[in-house]
Amino acid sequence: MTFLFLLVSILTSSSAQVFLKKGMLRLGNLEISFSNVFYLISRILKNRWLLSGIILYVISFLSYIFALANLQLDIAYPVAVSGSVILVFFASRFLLKETMTFYQISGIVIIIFGILLLVIK
Repeated sequence: MTFLFLLVSILTSSSAQVFLKKGMLRLGNLEISFSNVFYLISRILKNRWLLSGIILYVISFLSYIFALANLQLDIAYPVAVSGSVILVFFASRFLLKETMTFYQISGIVIIIFGILLLVIK
């Protein structure tokens, strides 16, 4: 059950990243200043992609702390972060049509081997 919580955390965190990116693409360029901070907040709160991303982050946080109750931090954190990096990488490519370079793909392969080394007992 513990790894299920970790998996839910990875999936929701990665999904949140994609939702936030889609929300920002719809929102467009933001001019951030103290004079328009309330206007920006209202625009953010009206954007369903951004709100969904925030909700997914809350779910990810809750799942992660449940996973931490029974996992070592030195395993849970690297697996969670690396898993999210891998999922966001592929989601960026296939859902957002972003480009991948040889070096990025090589980095993902190295990350996968690193995770395997961490979780093998």
